[in-house]
Amino acid sequence: MSESLKAAACAWQPAANKKNVYNKRFSTGELPVEPNCYTLVWGPFCPWATPVSMLIDLLGLDTVIAKSPVFPLRHSGIDNDWFFGEKDADEDPILKTNRLSNLYRNADSTFNDRAAVPTLVDIKTGKAVNNDSGILLTELATTWTAYEAADAPDVFPKNKQTQILEYYQKIIDNLSHVINTIGAVKSQAEYDKLSIQFFNQLSEFDNLLSDQDFLLGDTVTISDLLLFARLIRFDLVFYFQNKLNQNRLEDFPNLWRYAKQCYALPAFKNNTNFKAIKQHFIQGSVDVHDFAHVLPSGPDTSKWSV
Repeated sequence: MSESLKAAACAWQPAANKKNVYNKRFSTGELPVEPNCYTLVWGPFCPWATPVSMLIDLLGLDTVIAKSPVFPLRHSGIDNDWFFGEKDADEDPILKTNRLSNLYRNADSTFNDRAAVPTLVDIKTGKAVNNDSGILLTELATTWTAYEAADAPDVFPKNKQTQILEYYQKIIDNLSHVINTIGAVKSQAEYDKLSIQFFNQLSEFDNLLSDQDFLLGDTVTISDLLLFARLIRFDLVFYFQNKLNQNRLEDFPNLWRYAKQCYALPAFKNNTNFKAIKQHFIQGSVDVHDFAHVLPSGPDTSKWSV
């Protein structure tokens, strides 16, 4: 992944670690490609962690790489860590620890930053080894082929890698960047510019999908994983919370058909948790003291299965 991809991250992503202990790779030999050696710490609410979890299932790697989901809400007074359960004492059954930061400190005893999802963890050592979603996507797609299911799609084909990364970058620059920054605007002009940028990109993708099933044709690629993770959160969160309400997802006929087609795939649907998404983005923490953090009853998510 390019440095620009690496730099684009959610607010809860940690700063770059100078010791580089959290970006080890399989392709360099730093990490052995060994079944039952790793678990993915992820959150079904996170648009960066969800694509990695979907990829593991899509490729059939769920038989050799475990998963350790974190609780979707922050614990009281703690905004820089994730817990594995609703209670402080709840432990992940695989890692035998109650919070993600412990796994970071196992790799670097001086760690005092913000623990992030996704994080790949070496089960034997309990050390966090990689927390870059971009790196994890390409590494898992290219170095674990010996353990993939027989019918696993080639999500990062060599002849389309440049185009995949171009779409990946557009998704980050024109969708994720807008989502992450629009709440901090200080003028109508700033808001209008970002809103137009967001919906222009959706329109571009809608036109692209007018005569093909996925962004790169008739098979799923890494760029589809990232786009779907944003689309599934659009009606639930971004339309209301970020005031990105110029149009609904359903107003883009090709994009809406594409999103539902993706959702119909088990690897996509089984890694989509509507409640967890709303809990994280709207409620935030286990403490609810005002109307702004009360979970709304809608929108109706049954339309995704129609």
